[in-house]
Amino acid sequence: MPSRRLLLALLLLAAAPTRGADRWLAVASLDAPPELLFMGKSASEAFAREAEKEGVRVLSPSLVEERLGRAAARELVRCADDARCLSEKAAPLGVDRVVGGWLRRKDGVYRVSLVHADARTGARLGGVEREVPVASRRLQRDVAASASALLGGGEDVTGVLQVVTDVPGAAVVVDGVAAGTTPVTRRVKPGRHEVRVSLPGHQDAAPVWVEVPAGGTVEIRPRLYEIPARDRPNRAGRETGGTKVEIVR
Repeated sequence: MPSRRLLLALLLLAAAPTRGADRWLAVASLDAPPELLFMGKSASEAFAREAEKEGVRVLSPSLVEERLGRAAARELVRCADDARCLSEKAAPLGVDRVVGGWLRRKDGVYRVSLVHADARTGARLGGVEREVPVASRRLQRDVAASASALLGGGEDVTGVLQVVTDVPGAAVVVDGVAAGTTPVTRRVKPGRHEVRVSLPGHQDAAPVWVEVPAGGTVEIRPRLYEIPARDRPNRAGRETGGTKVEIVR
């Protein structure tokens, strides 16, 4: 017959939470243009359902909005795949981890980026990107299928793109997706990427195509020329600015 102490130990072991069950994860809706908002939220809800199967307690996008309120939830969504921003905006939820990202449609495919962040420190714990043909019905399924790898710390092979301007605060768009304001550091898939930079009161820098190597870092420094105040309302033409591209490592 097992002793009383052994029985007590067995009962405590049976009542212990499964691995990860004591961890709370908030899943934000994917940041998307108006015509893709519903699809972005549906894909995020599918991800949340799949995450629960990993033994994690989950706040779905609907619950996130309910607890934060619509305005604050929208600010969280706008963080897209910026890990530090996600952690700051998710702070009122009191969760341990947060997943966010963005959804775009370009050249016949849906492009999805997801990031897994530590909600307390803002550290990036993992990230994935997916491309799904528009004609298929795989978007929700593919996003949900990425849950196991992403929550396990999975990170797609990427390079780092850095955009710096002499005057900070310039808007940066990478491959048609807003990437924030300078200085910008963004993980991207290895390969060729289009970078556009603009700043009010300055002529836009010419679009630049940059080759980012796997595991490497490339820094570009677009030159933004200030438009004289007297010329701003009726500026007829634009000069082409130069851009310095430097492979850091």
